[in-house]
Amino acid sequence: MKLKHLPLSLALAGIVSAGLSGCGGTNNTSTPTTITGTAATGAAFTGGTVYVYDSRGQEVGSTSTIDATTGQYSLTLADGAVAPFVLVASRTTSDGQTETLVSVIGSKDQTTANITPITSLIASRLSPSGDPTKLLSELSAGGATVTPSAIASAVTEIGTILAPLLTATGTSSSDPLTTSFSTNGTSYDRLLDSISVNFTPSSSTTTNIDITAKTVLADGQQPATTSFTNTTTSVTPLDASVAAATLVEPGTSTLIGDLLRQLSTCYALPLSSRVSGADAASVTAAECKNAFFGNDPSNFLSNGGRVGQGKAFNGLFVAGGTGVVFSQGTYEFSRTNGDIVAGYKSRDTTGNETFDTFVLRKDTDGKLKLIGNQYAYPGGVTAYQQLRQFISLNQSAYNYYSSGYALGVSDVTSGGSSIFAKVVVTSPKGDTLVLKPSAGSGNLNLVYGNGSVSGTSFVRLARAYADVNNANDPKDVDSKMFFSPTRYTDEQIQPLAAQSVWKFDYYLASAPTAVAATQYYKTRARAMTIAEMRATGLASLTSETVQAAGSGANPTTGKLLMSANDTFDAVGPNGANAWSVATGQLPPTQVRVFGNSPTNRSFDDSVKVGSTTRKATVPCAQQSNADDHCYNNLNGTYGPGYAAGSTITGLHLWARDVAGREFANFYALYKLTIPTP
Repeated sequence: MKLKHLPLSLALAGIVSAGLSGCGGTNNTSTPTTITGTAATGAAFTGGTVYVYDSRGQEVGSTSTIDATTGQYSLTLADGAVAPFVLVASRTTSDGQTETLVSVIGSKDQTTANITPITSLIASRLSPSGDPTKLLSELSAGGATVTPSAIASAVTEIGTILAPLLTATGTSSSDPLTTSFSTNGTSYDRLLDSISVNFTPSSSTTTNIDITAKTVLADGQQPATTSFTNTTTSVTPLDASVAAATLVEPGTSTLIGDLLRQLSTCYALPLSSRVSGADAASVTAAECKNAFFGNDPSNFLSNGGRVGQGKAFNGLFVAGGTGVVFSQGTYEFSRTNGDIVAGYKSRDTTGNETFDTFVLRKDTDGKLKLIGNQYAYPGGVTAYQQLRQFISLNQSAYNYYSSGYALGVSDVTSGGSSIFAKVVVTSPKGDTLVLKPSAGSGNLNLVYGNGSVSGTSFVRLARAYADVNNANDPKDVDSKMFFSPTRYTDEQIQPLAAQSVWKFDYYLASAPTAVAATQYYKTRARAMTIAEMRATGLASLTSETVQAAGSGANPTTGKLLMSANDTFDAVGPNGANAWSVATGQLPPTQVRVFGNSPTNRSFDDSVKVGSTTRKATVPCAQQSNADDHCYNNLNGTYGPGYAAGSTITGLHLWARDVAGREFANFYALYKLTIPTP
């Protein structure tokens, strides 16, 4: 149903009439012009820089001062700047990821310009490619029309798409470009807290746009969402039910920010002031205790984990945690019991950054406190993308992309026995998947249709060969992996909700016929389409590194055989870089090695790397008392070298984006089952 939404378009009437004189680039007077506005995603866009570019593509103003409380900024345009203008707010994480918001100004008479996900939507509709980050180059090249009337049309369209959410937040009459607001979780900022917007290019000329409404939902209930591309002429608005849904409580953004500041204050204390021991009861500093619900860290429980050294909030208990700063809080969604899930960034004193989420609950003092999801068992689901390349036995013709979801359930106890008999997972579409213990693995893995257990927990929905001329299904040759029975097309992947809900039913090894618990998990982003993966690209091992690894593989099995105390070095010939990262690609932050021990127990070892690192050694780490893949040093220690007879079957370069999607460029060292023609 098309929804008519006039107030938002009428709010631009003054801009359109005032900006007509700017058409054709004549509004280039020398009178100094100051531009002000709010840069925010809900939370203030702290740590970012605002740049203004004119119609010629020239930078005509910038500021790195974005108020951490209000999100407001101010800058002065350079003399002679020619309208229209494109505003870009960007910030780069230590992992090399760049977050960008885009806005527009039709004429110099407009002196206010907010920069938000909604203004990025407006910029997207003005961009021929649908990618708001390309609007500047398209404008300066003459390929985009950014006139006041074009802007007004885009605003009207976005207002129609978001109409139910605008009604629910009381912002129907707000101008997304010029209405003043502060990042306090009320009014227009509440709207920003209640929406998730993602732009994912699928080619140089096509971008997929996904919008999800963040509302309180019952367990298992899917959120309202709409998906379209830059070529879609009539976009389906968000479902009208959003208008009656329960939205985030006003002021939540401020409360999230308050908690993150308190955590930063806690971690700024010396270790001896924070804790006196290694468990929750030993947290002594009030600045730390009061960050937890009931001012008691022992109340925290998340996926079976309690607060303690080597457990949840390990940084509280180690010197390396001192000085960690928490920032960039975002409201993600609410749980049915009123708890909220908030995103955040943490940064240690060496510059390492991590993006993750907290589950928070409002305490009796009105503050949001750490509570955890209160789940007794481990679990989780993540959108996962992989390029699998076969570098031994001349099998590169079978390199393929796959996209889907990784289901994470750790299993074995410290004694090596399994906790679970199985975990039954129900997907958002009602499909059932079964996870069971896998010999030698510390995680549950997916069960094939014949009842045998695979070696993976990654469900490959969409898949396609890297060779675009090969339309066959990679499922037919890579029998070691787990593929959905139905091969998803890009058209089936693209509409999937960013915040899809998955149900996990747990069966314990001690009582295998009864459901011990049911836990629900929600993703933060949908899986990418294959076209999106091709357009994005992944950091890659250098050709010299690939050649060296492939040439050392067993000519029959394709695997790398390790000698006693060998280390695995992801390093190019003569110590050169092992991998490279192209502009716009995510740099790897983990190198992971997979293989089998001499007794054929599976293992995986990993090492974290910095965003500027391009080579690494992956140490062997014993994973249980029964694990025999590491070199026995005969003094009670094992590794970092490998035991003689261990084999390497693959390695991957891994990265995770701000939205929580995971990416892996996997280099496989094993023999495929290739059907005889």
